[in-house]
This record gives sequence, C-alpha cells and structure tokens, in this order.
Amino acid sequence: MLEFEPNCRMRKKMKAEVEIMNSNPAFNRLARGRETIGFEEVESEFQECERRGVRRLLVKKDRRYVAVIDYCLQNPSDSEAWISLFVVHRAHQGTGVAHEAYGELEALVGISGRNRLRLAVHASNEAGLAFWMKKGFHSFKEVDIGGKPHYCLEKEL
Repeated sequence: MLEFEPNCRMRKKMKAEVEIMNSNPAFNRLARGRETIGFEEVESEFQECERRGVRRLLVKKDRRYVAVIDYCLQNPSDSEAWISLFVVHRAHQGTGVAHEAYGELEALVGISGRNRLRLAVHASNEAGLAFWMKKGFHSFKEVDIGGKPHYCLEKEL
C-alpha cells in the first residue's frame, strides 16, 4: 500500500526528492538538459510550485520514498486539474508503483470535485506517453515548452 505525504522543505524530504529525480538521468536530461539535479533545483521547484498553487507529494511504500508527484486542482491558464510532475524512482519502475500511485492520485483529484485531469509529456518520452495512454489519457494539443515539443494529454474522470 502506498502513502502520500505532503512534500515540504524538510532536509530529509528534499534529499528523497533529489534521490528519486537523480535515479532517472534520462528524464533529467530531457527535462533539464543534464543528468542530475541538486538541492538548489528542488528549492527552485518549491518556490515555483508555491507561486502557482501546485501541491507537492512524496509517495511512500514500505516506509521508503519511491516517487514524487506535483499537481494542481485548478491551473490558472485553463482552470483544469493538472499533473506537473510524476516521477517514480528507477528501482521501483516496473513494479506497479506508478499505476497504483496514479490510481490514488486520480481518486484524490476526483474527490476534490474535478472531472478532468491534464498533463504534458515531452514528445520524445515514448515510455511516458505509452504509460499515460494506457491510463486512458488522449492528446488534445501539441505545445512548445522551453523550446521542446510536448503533447498535452487529458482524461475525463
């Protein structure tokens, strides 16, 4: 069973986020142009998320942090719920953690009264795109974010 914990600026939680992110060098290279991140990037994420009203979660399994999820219930640009980050520790990929975490997140968003959920996937992230399509998402537009093409996906809840 998974547990969601609010992610905050506690050193232990920031360290867990850095570890989860750095276990995925290909994602970091795609998203940030380098294979690893540090505490400075995590701090910057916290500031950006606070500014945008994004909720930050760490996902725990068997008392270990295994994933990080950022989401908002009402994106200022379109008033829809969005997942802005969903990263599972490399050691836990392929174990069902991502599927279970997404299912719990979808239920959480649904309980909040939202009937649609959106996210953006790097166009070259084939594994990510396949995962979200299996979850029932479909593409509704293509956009450029930071000079990189992305697919915007959505799902009716």
